[in-house]
Amino acid sequence: MKHDNLHSGGNHTKNRRELDNMIKILRAASKGAKKTELNHRCNLAPPIFGKYVSALTELDLLEVKNAEEVYYKTTDKGLELLHIYHKLRWLLWGGTFDFMLIGLLGRLKMDRQERGKYKAYIS
Repeated sequence: MKHDNLHSGGNHTKNRRELDNMIKILRAASKGAKKTELNHRCNLAPPIFGKYVSALTELDLLEVKNAEEVYYKTTDKGLELLHIYHKLRWLLWGGTFDFMLIGLLGRLKMDRQERGKYKAYIS
């Protein structure tokens, strides 16, 4: 019986680490970042970074723009995930609640929505 608990605990740790890596990427790209800058901020090996970026892009949590250099930005859906993640983290594990981060995520989403409303008039 003990062996089963150890096995499931290992999976929990791996899953938690994977979720933390994805959250790290979304948070670092929330205001937009070049590929090299984002990879440096997240401190992940390039193959692992690529795996997460592909998954986040496929899930429409991260958008990729190709200009002179590849540029990443967290989508509104990704910002919503960050918002929920940090609320749940506070509820489940306690500690200090990062009101500034939650406020920033809300403002980023509102700013994007406001820009979207006026985009037709600006073009």
